[in-house]
Amino acid sequence: MEMPSKKARTDPLHEDQIITFSHKDLDGLQTPHDDALVVRLVVANFDIGKILVDTGSSVNVLHLETFEEMTLGQERLGPAEYSIYRFSGTSVRVNGKIDLPLTFRTYPLQKTILTTFMVVDIPFTYSAIIGRPALRDLGAVVSTPHLKMKFPTPTGVGEVRGQQMTPVLLSKPKRNQRSGRELHDR
Repeated sequence: MEMPSKKARTDPLHEDQIITFSHKDLDGLQTPHDDALVVRLVVANFDIGKILVDTGSSVNVLHLETFEEMTLGQERLGPAEYSIYRFSGTSVRVNGKIDLPLTFRTYPLQKTILTTFMVVDIPFTYSAIIGRPALRDLGAVVSTPHLKMKFPTPTGVGEVRGQQMTPVLLSKPKRNQRSGRELHDR
């Protein structure tokens, strides 16, 4: 299989926009944090949460369950020309691929791009993964410390803020009244 050549994409309408992050972008965040950038986006007119922005992923991935909930129809899936691999190096069976409009927004600064998703049926914490292909096409700049991505739009710089994870508070272990030993819930 021949891979398409990489070409620099320039958008002359937005080349003068400067994207920066500052301390103002930290407002409302609990810092420091180690949270992943998890966002809510519009995929084919469906408002979908729990989407992981993964700058390490070479593909955009849509979970089969999410695809089925969108009721777009299995017949819209095209064949996938290649396999995708997990971090561990094991391959993942791709059910098919589909091109869908993907909207990044904080109204009125929003942008929609056509994105190719690989549809997979594996245990998955997220509804989808937005990888480098979509981020490139969007012209996005991602900042993990700010839990935010910014991108050029015709009317200025748009942004999408991630959903910060709520810390899990662990309770103190219970003690057995008679022995004084710690009990752990299983």
